[in-house]
Amino acid sequence: MEKNRKRKIQLGCVLGGFLLYGAAAAAGLGREDAGVVEREPHGEGTAVHRLAVDGLLEKETEIDVPVNERLYTDSEAEELFERIWEELPGMILGENPSLSSVRTDLNLLSRVDEYGVEIRWKTDGEWIDSFGKVYGEKASPEGEEVWLEAELSDGSHQAAYELALTLFPPVKTAGEQTVERFLEEVRREDEAQGGEKFVLPDSFEGRKLTYRDPEGKPLWALPFFGILAAAFCETEEKEQKKRSRERRERELLRDYPEVVSKLAVFLGAGLTVRGAWERVVRSYEKGLSEGGKKRYAYEEMRQALEQMEKKVPEGKAYQEFGKSCGLHPYLKLAGLLEQNRREGTKNLRAMMRLEMASAFEERKTLARRQGEEAGTKLLLPLFLMLGVVMAMVMAPALLSF
Repeated sequence: MEKNRKRKIQLGCVLGGFLLYGAAAAAGLGREDAGVVEREPHGEGTAVHRLAVDGLLEKETEIDVPVNERLYTDSEAEELFERIWEELPGMILGENPSLSSVRTDLNLLSRVDEYGVEIRWKTDGEWIDSFGKVYGEKASPEGEEVWLEAELSDGSHQAAYELALTLFPPVKTAGEQTVERFLEEVRREDEAQGGEKFVLPDSFEGRKLTYRDPEGKPLWALPFFGILAAAFCETEEKEQKKRSRERRERELLRDYPEVVSKLAVFLGAGLTVRGAWERVVRSYEKGLSEGGKKRYAYEEMRQALEQMEKKVPEGKAYQEFGKSCGLHPYLKLAGLLEQNRREGTKNLRAMMRLEMASAFEERKTLARRQGEEAGTKLLLPLFLMLGVVMAMVMAPALLSF
């Protein structure tokens, strides 16, 4: 029973919807009459309405219909112009209190957006230009009467009005008045002095004056240049120390195989560790006396020998030698010599031969790496040369356009 009642209600709702649709269609609701399209207010421009047109083609078609804005009638335009003219004095005042006391620029509107009306201003150009700029510096303190003409237009109607205002000189601050008096003093001095050069007043109204070219180089920058120079010197000194340290390390690594080789030869000849060390140093000193160059590794060996001659323990001298060189191979060599000095030279010769072979392999690796680095550094000049060649090839083609 309840189910049948629910179905009857649903059926009634559906029938009611169709009845409402039929009534609305008969009354013409939902179909806007093309002759009753509302125009946009004046000043809003042409509006485009999307309309469904039936009867134009075989079936109903949607098209965009442009409709011009509403135009004022003659009486509406006259009434509107009068209203604008009454409001216009307050619109153009700018920062002036009233048109009877004008000292600053006016806000001459070119359009009143609210009504869609254009305004064209006409002035004499001597006191006020068409943009509202006021030139009242030479105006009389009693005021200058100036007339403005405004031409109002809505596109199809026009009306011209005249507006009177009184222009006064601008109110100047105390500083501006002082500058004005000073310039007048300068003008009088210029006329009185003549000659090739003009000497500016050194005082004015009891105040001492000095002059400076504002475009000249500011002296306050000089301390900063000094600070920058000091910072550059500090940085350059650090860079020089870094380059010197790197150069020393490279030389030590290059000479290491040679040092180990000489020690191994003298040890193989039956000399003690100290004796072999001394023979290497004396050989180096002889080369220096014959014009050879100093080498960091041999200089460190010579200092170690001098320490031994001053009764410094031999083991400590070797340790100081390794620390002074500061590289792992030399630290290893110092430890090897000290260990075998205490335990004898029986196994030292074999160990020195192994160390010599390892050192020469390291030297080869170092030479290979330095060669690769040199090749990488040469890439930049090569690319620069390539750029120059490309520019030379492309220049004639570019200049021909």
